[in-house]
Amino acid sequence: MVVEMIFQYRTLVGKCELGLGLTWDEIAQLGAIETTFAPMDDDRRMTTGRKFRREQTRLSALMRGDRIHDKVELVEVSPGGFVCRRAPYVAPGETVELVVDAGDQLLHFTARGVWLKDDGEDYRVGLALVGMPVATRVVVLTAHQADVVDQIKLAA
Repeated sequence: MVVEMIFQYRTLVGKCELGLGLTWDEIAQLGAIETTFAPMDDDRRMTTGRKFRREQTRLSALMRGDRIHDKVELVEVSPGGFVCRRAPYVAPGETVELVVDAGDQLLHFTARGVWLKDDGEDYRVGLALVGMPVATRVVVLTAHQADVVDQIKLAA
């Protein structure tokens, strides 16, 4: 999944920003991810200084922030940021959290609003990723099944 690759990239960059350094294998991973998202020669945005090309997606995410708790659609992703549709108003410079469901994990990204465009009743928002992301495990608890221990308690 492309979001997991971006999670890995942001984690490695976060380690560098914290001054922890990277192993040779992690440096190779970082380089491989940057190569994967490098702009193509015919990409018109390459001349404007954008470091990464965006990958088209249709992922659902939860956007949280100051008075924000909305489901949004990730339509473009890159190691530098995300573009969301059906988003609430996010002022330029405002910090939000995006939570993406990746199977047995929830990936939490912190982002800063960069640009905003009208998109019908909602907005299309450009977000720049900041900091190190966090992954949390999803644990599903099942309903209790009656067993022998429950029968002993009832008999007592």
